[in-house]
Amino acid sequence: MNSALVGLIGVIVVVLIAESVGLYLRGPLGALLKTEKSTERSNFWSAYIRIVLLLVPAAFALVTFPTTAHEDPVLVIVEQLRWGLAALLISLAVAGKALRVPTPPRYNPAPYIPPVAPPPIPGPAR
Repeated sequence: MNSALVGLIGVIVVVLIAESVGLYLRGPLGALLKTEKSTERSNFWSAYIRIVLLLVPAAFALVTFPTTAHEDPVLVIVEQLRWGLAALLISLAVAGKALRVPTPPRYNPAPYIPPVAPPPIPGPAR
């Protein structure tokens, strides 16, 4: 089998896996980004993360594209999958770190102090 065709198949498989992860995360990512201040900001981050999750694994799979004509097709695809999935995990970790939503501080109530009535003002009573 032609090594260019095998390399192309490997890249397509990596892109399909990355796109399926992006589709799977679309709902939770949208819910997480709804807490942002504006819908434009939420839409930007959603699109940005989806593009990063797609392009970084594809770039890593292209880096391992076969260069010689006579390589074992299974080994070529396995190597592309290995690097593509490693890049997918790296991009997921970086995206998770970038989108980390700060948790609100825990409510730490002050101890109860009963109100104290002010002392009466001395002077003639009205």
